Amino acid sequence: MAKGRFSDHTKSKAKVCLGAIASPHGVRGLVRVKAFTDAPEDIAAYGDVHLDDGRVFALHVKGMVKGMVLAEFSSITSREAAEALKGERFYVDRASLPEPEEGSLYHADLIGKEVHDPDRGLIGHIRGVFDFGAGEMLDLKPPQGKAVMVPFGQDAVIDDQGALIMAVDPIWLDDDGKKGE
Repeated sequence: MAKGRFSDHTKSKAKVCLGAIASPHGVRGLVRVKAFTDAPEDIAAYGDVHLDDGRVFALHVKGMVKGMVLAEFSSITSREAAEALKGERFYVDRASLPEPEEGSLYHADLIGKEVHDPDRGLIGHIRGVFDFGAGEMLDLKPPQGKAVMVPFGQDAVIDDQGALIMAVDPIWLDDDGKKGE
C-alpha cells in the first residue's frame, strides 16, 4: 500500500493481485503462496480469488511455512493439480478490499494515473508499482520514449483532476530531465 498525502479513495473496477503460487506442499493439494498483502495471513480475507484464465477458487489459509503462506484452493486435491498452479497469480476485485487508511491508497489505484512534476509538467503515466526491497518504484511511460522506473516519494499528492503530483529528480528521466519533449 502506498503512503503519501492522498485524498482520492475512489474504488476502481481493477483486480488487485493478492499473491502468487510458489509451489505445491505435500500430496493433498496444498500450496505455498507468496503473499502481496501487508499481513500475509490476510490473503483469504477478501472472498474468492480469480486466476488470469478465469478460474475462481475459495482460498483457505492453513498456516505459515518458511515465510510463505500455506494455503488450500478449493477443488485442488492432489499434488499434480497443485503443481499445475505453480507461478499463477491470483486476484480479487478492488471493491472487495477495505478502504485504505487516510493518507494511503492501493497500488492498483495508481495504475493509469498521469504523473506531473511541478517543474516539468506531465512526465508520464503509471504502468505499475513495484517494491524490490529498497522502496517503492513507479514504472512510468513518458509521452515519448521508453518506460523508466522512478522512486515513489513520500511527497506525492493526488490533485483534483486525479493526477499524481511529485518531484522527480532528472537523473531518473534523462540527462536534461525533459523526457518526452
